[in-house]
Amino acid sequence: MKLHGLTARRFRNITDQTLRFSPGVNLILGENGQGKTNLLEAIYLLSYTRSPRTRQERELLMAGSQEAMLSATVMTRGGAGCELGARLSLSENNDASRLKTSFLLNASPVRTRSALLGHAPTVSFFNTDLLLLRGAPDYRRQWLDAAIVQYDKRHFTHLADYQRVRQQKARLLKTALETGMSGDARAQLAIWNDQLAQTGGRVNALRADYLKRLGARASLTYADLSAGRETLTMQYRCHALADAPTACADLSDPADETAWAQILAEALTRREPEEWRRAACLVGPHRDDVDFALDGLDACAYGSQGQQRTVALALKLSELALLSERLGDWPALLLDDVMAELDPKRQSELIDRLDPGIQVFLTTTHLEGRLKEAVGRLMRASDATAAAFEARGGAYCERALAPVSLAPLSEEALVSGL
Repeated sequence: MKLHGLTARRFRNITDQTLRFSPGVNLILGENGQGKTNLLEAIYLLSYTRSPRTRQERELLMAGSQEAMLSATVMTRGGAGCELGARLSLSENNDASRLKTSFLLNASPVRTRSALLGHAPTVSFFNTDLLLLRGAPDYRRQWLDAAIVQYDKRHFTHLADYQRVRQQKARLLKTALETGMSGDARAQLAIWNDQLAQTGGRVNALRADYLKRLGARASLTYADLSAGRETLTMQYRCHALADAPTACADLSDPADETAWAQILAEALTRREPEEWRRAACLVGPHRDDVDFALDGLDACAYGSQGQQRTVALALKLSELALLSERLGDWPALLLDDVMAELDPKRQSELIDRLDPGIQVFLTTTHLEGRLKEAVGRLMRASDATAAAFEARGGAYCERALAPVSLAPLSEEALVSGL
């Protein structure tokens, strides 16, 4: 997949911009606060139909604007193309709670966000991903779900179904706490619990199965990156399994939705009195986490900063490879200022392990040292020309770059006049 071009209007600090991208390396350079990340966020939004930075889509509109628009042209390896679009608009009275977000495929509105998934597959690596192991469980769940959505679009629907059921159950519990537990409320809770077990079982099955696939590849990648000093393992930690009966906890097949639904159903029965008392949903995928271990020790608690960053690097490289196998083509790779947080050795390791056929979008404040050399090697390995854009206050000055010679690169030669 290659992103051919992008138009953005009143998106974040981008007033009105149309860009054409290289099918190879695309460099976005500029000082902090100039809009480098906004450009990658626009691409991400069309790929995932969600922002990686905020859940409040009102924040995506330029200050003072009532509407924002994005459109992009995507070309597949076979030469077929499609146009993706997104429109965000406020109601006439500027009520942020009434923001309408709609998506388009080939200029036609789509009924659901999931209809857009798979048309512009990407793997992203933001600097916050380096905190994957040190962040809260919610962050790891978001990372895992975003990766699975690109790998299997059913996960988007499963998550939406589960979230709808959980919200309905939460309302019931809150109302019961205020008005008292009636027989009707208990009957309704039984219905919601049954639906929560079924929808949650589908979420857990995809999570656990994907993590098993990713873990096998990431373990090899980590061993390679660390010269075999430690062994990386990971597994899905289901909160409902903590005190599950042995017979119920048999998960020889992590993709078994029925087994997961049974586990959740039994946990819901055990925790029902506590849920009534606390008026909270205490069982389900929203409570789960991912465990990472190095030589059997919790990598979140005991891993050094360097080890944790190597784990994050191994995860992203493995995510990229796994998705490419699934698609039969390379997704685009979004690298947002991660180089500033990686030491020179890891910068080179990341760039040098990329296939020359991958379309890369890399933001950075400046190119120097090993990063400059590694990007140059990637550009020389690719048959495609590269492009560079200088970000200044939401505007992007484009500079097409000629194929790079085999001679060592200077920053001036690489960015030709920026």
